This record gives sequence, structure tokens and C-alpha cells, in this order.
Amino acid sequence: MSKLWVGWCIFILWVTGTSWLLFQTGNAYYGEFDPERQLQQQLQQLPQLNRLIEPQNGAATLLHVLDENCPCTQQALAHIQSLQGRFAQQALQQPLLQLYLSAAELRAAGVTVPATPMVIYLKDQQLHYSGPYASGPACSSSEDLLAAIVQNKMQTPDSWLNSETLSCRCLSQNTG
Repeated sequence: MSKLWVGWCIFILWVTGTSWLLFQTGNAYYGEFDPERQLQQQLQQLPQLNRLIEPQNGAATLLHVLDENCPCTQQALAHIQSLQGRFAQQALQQPLLQLYLSAAELRAAGVTVPATPMVIYLKDQQLHYSGPYASGPACSSSEDLLAAIVQNKMQTPDSWLNSETLSCRCLSQNTG
């Protein structure tokens, strides 16, 4: 009887410990996108952004900011593919230029990057959105934040600097 009891105790401890470890690693990169509200600085950094992307006449720009060392990037890339397919199928009101830059490239140009993966949407040389691609721990296209803005299906304030959304992200160490 005591061996059976010890066996059950070990099994319960193993299940509890494994569950806790999986939960911790699964949620290690999930949290508020910009807890220090650094995105608010991007309105003052609009000239640097426009110089960096060299806006095309009449085109809107999606600037994808990715970090290959961030585990969330693979989820973001799948989301980007989904968005590109959706945008290709639907006629957008204006051409959409898509650029990929690293967080280091943006920082070198004087643009704040609080976390990656991050997307910046500029239209008519104005900042319309900056923040995560989606809410939720998986950056799933079902939790998309961007498509409705690009397709003009959702009205937002002049600039939606989305710091508060809970998402999969890697906080930047140096966000100068």
C-alpha cells in the first residue's frame, strides 16, 4: 500500500511540475506589448520614419519589424503571409508597399522599438498604427489588429499607438 501511495505522489508531482514548466515557457513571451509606453514617442519620430521608408507617391506602407532571435517571429511570419494573401485578394484603396527592417535599423534611424515583432502602418506620410500584429499569445490571424485598419474597415484615432495589447512579443533591451 505504501509503495502505491509513493508512486501516486511521484506521479502527481511530475504532472504538476511538468504542467507548471510548460505554462511558464509557453507564456514567457506573452504580455503587454509596450509596458513603458515608449510607442508614444513615435509621433515625434515621424520625420525619421518617413526618411527611412522613402514613401512612394500615393502608396501606404507596412513596415514589418522583426527579430530573428525572437520566438514570436515565426508566428508573426505566418500572420504576415495570411495578411498578404488577404490583401492580394481584395482591392485596396491605394497601393501597399511592404518593407522589412530590423529593430536595430530603426533604432539607428532614431525610431523607438519597444518590442518585436512590431508593425508600423503609414498612409499619406502619417502614422496610422504601430504595435503588435495581433492580440493573444499565438499572434494568430484570427486575433488580427491590422487588416481592418489597412482595409479602412475600422476607424481609429489619427494614430493608434497600440502599447496595451497583450501579445506574443520580445521586449527590446535597448529601446533608444
